[in-house]
This record gives sequence, C-alpha cells and structure tokens, in this order.
Amino acid sequence: MKPEYILADHSSRIRALAQRLRGVIRRAVPEAIEVAYPTWHAIGYRHPKAGYFCGIFPYEDHIKIYFEHGIRLPDPHGVLEGDGRQTRYVRVQSAKDVRTTALKEMLSAAINLPARRQAR
Repeated sequence: MKPEYILADHSSRIRALAQRLRGVIRRAVPEAIEVAYPTWHAIGYRHPKAGYFCGIFPYEDHIKIYFEHGIRLPDPHGVLEGDGRQTRYVRVQSAKDVRTTALKEMLSAAINLPARRQAR
C-alpha cells in the first residue's frame, strides 16, 4: 500500500502539508524507508540501523509528526508536545508551523539515539 492512500480522504490543505513534511523527512534522512500504516492511519519511517523513528499522522485539521523515542530527544526549539512515556510529537496546522530547522535537528537526533541498555 502506498502512503498516498493514507492521505486520499484528506483535504488538499492537509495533503499539501503532508507532502511538505514528507519532503523534509526525505531530505533530512534520505536512507529512511517510508511505509503506509493503514491501521494507525499514518505514514511511518524506518531507518536501516535505528528502526522505526517517526511517523506522519494526518487529522482533519492538522498533522502530528510523532517521534517514537521523543522523550529522549533534545528540544532546544521548544516544539515537542505530549506527555506519554515514550513518544512526543510536533503539531503542524499550517505551512508556517513547519519549522524545518527544528525538524531536521530532531530527525537527525532520532536516528542517532544511543541504544537503550537492557535491564538485567
């Protein structure tokens, strides 16, 4: 299934925002593999070494870019939201919310997180 399937029923504004975010991710992490996750209604990204690291989740009036290990990411730009035990997200409601520099920094950090040590 293609990622476009996830976006098919969304407004042209949401599709355009998703396309822009997909471009940011592709440029920042060219080796990432893009996968449609219909059960999650998301476009996910896997890195050959880091595994699943983020996903684009479109909603009716905004998009959230979830970072799988967002709690462990630096956030000097103050753009991460959420209070889950592991994930954090960036909410994007319009083109002006696409903070390319902050996203690129977080994407780089997400694929370079040191592996968590296993509890013994």
